[in-house]
Amino acid sequence: MSLRRGLPMLFMACVVTGALAEEHGGRMVIEDLAGAEPGIVVERIGGLPRMLDGQVGIRWTVPGDLAATTKLRELDYEIVVAESDAGSWVTVRSREPFAGRRLTQRYTRIGEHVVEMQLELPAGSSIELTANAAFIPDPMPGFGAAYGAVRPVTVDDEGQRDLESGPATLDEFVWFGIRNRFSAVLLTGFSGGRIDVMIDRSDRPRVTLIPPAGVGILTLRWYAGPVERDSLRAADPRLAGMLFAALWDWLRWLCFGLLWLLTAIDNVVGHIGGSIVLLSLSVKLLMTPLTWLADRLQASVNRTQALLQPKLDEVRRNYYGEEAHERTLAVYREQGVSPLYTLKSLVGFGIQIPVFIAAFDMLGENIALQGGSFLWIEDLAVPDRWLALPLALPFFGAYLNLLPCLMTGVTLLTSRLQTDPDLTPALLVAQQKRLYWMAGAFFILFFTFPAGMVLYWTTNNVVHLVRLGVRAALERRRDAG
Repeated sequence: MSLRRGLPMLFMACVVTGALAEEHGGRMVIEDLAGAEPGIVVERIGGLPRMLDGQVGIRWTVPGDLAATTKLRELDYEIVVAESDAGSWVTVRSREPFAGRRLTQRYTRIGEHVVEMQLELPAGSSIELTANAAFIPDPMPGFGAAYGAVRPVTVDDEGQRDLESGPATLDEFVWFGIRNRFSAVLLTGFSGGRIDVMIDRSDRPRVTLIPPAGVGILTLRWYAGPVERDSLRAADPRLAGMLFAALWDWLRWLCFGLLWLLTAIDNVVGHIGGSIVLLSLSVKLLMTPLTWLADRLQASVNRTQALLQPKLDEVRRNYYGEEAHERTLAVYREQGVSPLYTLKSLVGFGIQIPVFIAAFDMLGENIALQGGSFLWIEDLAVPDRWLALPLALPFFGAYLNLLPCLMTGVTLLTSRLQTDPDLTPALLVAQQKRLYWMAGAFFILFFTFPAGMVLYWTTNNVVHLVRLGVRAALERRRDAG
C-alpha cells in the first residue's frame, strides 16, 4: 500500500529519511509522493497537530502551572512513520521525559478529512483547541459581517448548536469544536471529562478539554475540512446537521433541494456564476403556476380596493371615532367584502419568502462560491467590490458594490411598469411609493451581502422586469388592434 493512498491527509514529521520526510522551519513534514502541500502539521516542538494548513491547532496546558505548561509546549519530539495493509499512522515520541516518562502520541488516518489521535496525557494536563488569525474570514461590513463569525459549536443527532462561554459536559458521541463560514475542526469521543469554552474575542474562541482524573490516554477523532455536505456525511452523517442549522427542518429540506438543483446545473455548466443565474431562472420557471395564482389574487385585491376606496374616503372625511369605524364596517358589508380582504395580496409574499430564505441560506453557506468569478466579480463569496472608495463609510464599507446598484435600478424600473387599470391614480401612486421604499430597503440589505446571493436576486428581478415588459407590450398591441 503506497503512502499516497494511505495518507491523503498529509502529516508533518521529521525522522524518516528519503523523499517521504523532511524538516521545514522546525516542523516535521511527511510529504505526499506527489509533492502536494501538506494539510496536517504535527509540530516537532510540542508533538501536537495543526489543521487546515495551520489555521487551527491543539496545544498543551496545565491549569494553574505555567512552568509545566511551558515545558510541555517546548518538548522536542521524534517521529516514527508506519503503514500496513490495515492503514497508515504516525507516532511521535518526546526526546526528553516529562514527569519521569517520555510521552508518545499517535495519529491514524481514518478518512479523507478524519484522523484518530491517541494522546498520552501527563497527570493534571489538558489540551486546548484554538484558531489563529488565518481561520478568521476577511471582515465584511454591514449585514455581511454575520458571515465572518468564528464560533464554538456542538453537533449531534439534533443538529448544530452554538456553545456559550463556560464549562460544559458532553456525551461521548457528540462532535464539538470551532467553525467559520466554510471550514470546521471538530472532535468526538471525549467522555467523562468536561470542556471549558472561552470566548474572550468573538472571532477567537478557545475550547479546553479537561479529561477525568487518572486518564492517561485520550483517544479522539477529529474532522478538519470543509462545511460541505458530502465531506461532512462521509465523516459522520450527523455532521450534515451543520448546514442551514438556523432554519426549521422544512426550510432546511428546501435548501437541500435548491443545493441539489444548483449542483446539477453546475455539473453541466461548469461555472458557478452562470449556474446561479440559471438556478434563478429555473426557480422562477418552476414557480410560474404559483406566481400566476398570486397575480390573480393581487388583481382581485386591486379591483376591490378601487371599488371601496371612494366610499371609505367619504367616511374618513365625514365621521370620526367609533361612528367612523361602524360606517367603515357597513361599507364592507354592503359590498360583501371581508375587512381582511387585503390579506390575499400577501399570498405572493408567502410563496416567495420561504424560497427566498432557502436560496439565500444555501448560497450563503455554499463553499462552491468561494473564489468563483462572474463578469467583473472576482469572488462570489464576498461583495463584488467594483470600485474602492477614498474612505470607508459606516455600515457600507470601503468599496462601491455595483451589483446591488444594478439590482436596485432594475427594481425601480419594474415599479414604473407595475400598473393596473383597476387602480385609481391615487392608489397607483401609493403602490409605487411602497415599491420605491422596498427597493431602498433591499438596497441597504443587499449592499454588503456576498455577490453570489445578490446575483441570484438580481436575475430574479430582471426576469420579472422582462415579464412585465412583455405583458405591457401585448396589452398595447391588443388595445391598438
